[in-house]
Amino acid sequence: MNTKRMTKIIAFLIALVLVLSLVATALAYSTIPYGSQGDDVRKMQTVLRQKGFYKGRVDGKFGPATRKAVIAFQKSVSITADGKPGNRTLTALYEGSSAINHDANGDVKAALNIKDPRSIYYGMKGDRVRSLQQALRKAGYYNAAIDGKFGDNTRNAVLRFQRDHGLYADGIAGVKTQNKLNAVNGGKAKISDSFVLGLGSECPEVRSLQSYLCHNGFGPITDKEGYFGESTRDALIMWQVSTNRSTTGTMTESTYNNTVAKP
Repeated sequence: MNTKRMTKIIAFLIALVLVLSLVATALAYSTIPYGSQGDDVRKMQTVLRQKGFYKGRVDGKFGPATRKAVIAFQKSVSITADGKPGNRTLTALYEGSSAINHDANGDVKAALNIKDPRSIYYGMKGDRVRSLQQALRKAGYYNAAIDGKFGDNTRNAVLRFQRDHGLYADGIAGVKTQNKLNAVNGGKAKISDSFVLGLGSECPEVRSLQSYLCHNGFGPITDKEGYFGESTRDALIMWQVSTNRSTTGTMTESTYNNTVAKP
């Protein structure tokens, strides 16, 4: 390779690195220092106000009231509540929880540090999310589609309900939040206190079920890992037939605990 061509290649690589650096910088949000003023603060105050965390004037001044709102928001999305709106905080604020609530493997539950499988949380899909949405609507907190998908609308409704009823506002519908919703609704639009895995479910329990089925010779499963699709259902039905169980194509929590989760 001649020197002239080598020089062109090196120049191209340097230019590519610079472009990628600029793109990465553009995708990240710079930390807004306490006490600063300007459009960045004004934008942050506006969105904090829209989400119900900030009650003051949108004046572009990062003072005590704005910092208090930032802390409240950070707590709601399980970010270290230090009052410093850096890239992670601003990403969640402007782009939604889905932008940050995943671990390195794309696991929402791990990122949110959820221990109880009865919790209903961001990213989940299925009948339990649908029952949560119905309960929130019955209580007057949800007016979007009952679609069984836990997205920003559902999470914001959970947050509003939690704040209004003295619960820890983290946007996760844990057992306490579910019980309070059931009590507020007087037993109507009741949320089931146990999970059922079936078509459309998407959670770590599905991932464990898929692993269990494949390990016991009922694979391969072609569905996305952690997503309960037709391939997972077919494998589950084969397992149910083989073990002389009712061929429902779904798995209840009790069956899950006695088989998949059994030590």
